[in-house]
Amino acid sequence: MDPEDELPSRTTASRASRAVAVIGASILAIAVAGFAYVHPNLGLSLPGGASSTIKLGSSPQLAAVDFVTPDAGWVVVELEPHAFALLHTADAGETWSRQLGGAAGTIGEYMRFFDPAHGVLVLLGPQAMLYQTADGGRTWNSHQLTQYGGYIWSADFVDADHGWLLAQDPTVGETLRRTQDGGKMWSSLGSPVLYSDWAYRVLFSSPTDGWLYSQSAAPYAYKSRDGGESWSRVPLPEPRGGWPAAQGGSISSGEFFVAAQPTEGDGVLATVVAIAPPHGRFPGGGVLVGYPPLRVGTWDAGRPVTYVYADVSPYRYSSVERVNAGSYVDSLPTTQTQLSSVDGGLSWDPIVPPASTGSIGYVDAYNWWWIGSGAQATTSDAGKTWSRIRTVGVPQPLPGSLQFLDSTHAWFGAMAGTRPLVEATDDGGLNWRMVLLPNGTTGGAGPYALT
Repeated sequence: MDPEDELPSRTTASRASRAVAVIGASILAIAVAGFAYVHPNLGLSLPGGASSTIKLGSSPQLAAVDFVTPDAGWVVVELEPHAFALLHTADAGETWSRQLGGAAGTIGEYMRFFDPAHGVLVLLGPQAMLYQTADGGRTWNSHQLTQYGGYIWSADFVDADHGWLLAQDPTVGETLRRTQDGGKMWSSLGSPVLYSDWAYRVLFSSPTDGWLYSQSAAPYAYKSRDGGESWSRVPLPEPRGGWPAAQGGSISSGEFFVAAQPTEGDGVLATVVAIAPPHGRFPGGGVLVGYPPLRVGTWDAGRPVTYVYADVSPYRYSSVERVNAGSYVDSLPTTQTQLSSVDGGLSWDPIVPPASTGSIGYVDAYNWWWIGSGAQATTSDAGKTWSRIRTVGVPQPLPGSLQFLDSTHAWFGAMAGTRPLVEATDDGGLNWRMVLLPNGTTGGAGPYALT
């Protein structure tokens, strides 16, 4: 197959039985962890609707941050038990007001604002909902999305008109839906991947250019250049030393999880987790058993053991937990590789971030920042080389939360113990300003209450 062989975008009934099996394995993982980068049927006040109040827990968790100017921004905060609130600030965090909230979904929420007036919130999971605002969040229009593919795994919008939904339809299997008029009409684009593969997340950098998180039988990413109507496979170079293989096995029967994330322009960052095939009842391999988060099943002295990669994305680096009881497998045959491209995937370079934790954000395709706990570094060649780590007085960022308005204005979300906060800079990272969010201990009053 040529480097970018064209794949027909299709949905066939033959994928339905496979969809049911994979969904059954993955929903358990979703219920346990959910999406970390942003978090149906909401009990909320809609325009002209009834009002409600949700019970607060004592430790809200920051789930998403999005600013469109240095002063105007929104955050999504998760509340106990199983609820969320969307807060807005117009004065750089001096004050916050609640604009939306209710029961949290099975997977979580996708939030994106495009300017001070227009934004979307998609409640992911079964009974998915799309909420849209054209007045900065003061009022919202809602649209139920269950008729557009059933279980909505992933959503992405590049502006108020162009958006995509990745769904697992119970009758026809995996399907990608697209709107070009702000959700009034949705068209089916079929399955974006081969029958042997599976797509988990869709990400577009423009109305035409998109990438996927996918599971496949070989190391390649999926790319679209026509708004998702067709997808091509982009081969990825193997790391030094090659891909892992089980004892007596071959990686040809293994699995690859590829998280392809557009940076800016033609830039893309791919994280590849290669999992060797299992070999008998020995710790010689593993299989991908669910996402999100990425869960790898392996064997240890005849016992099944599941390892959880908290979230494999361009921002979050793998952390492994043993879920099942049993002795620890010293060397899980799994390889994680990160690759960077500045030409839309035509060529790739291996990269190694300054640390295995922290968050990466993109000024443009070449200039990135990395921020960890009390530390900061930059790169001007898309991650191939990094500056010396500089000490800064900031907490550990939430993975995926570092974002830029321009080369001087940036922000990220973090947790200070049980208190959610936002860190912001307006001088290119030389100084950071901490913005504490409400702590939610007001017993139902304050910015988290909807009355």
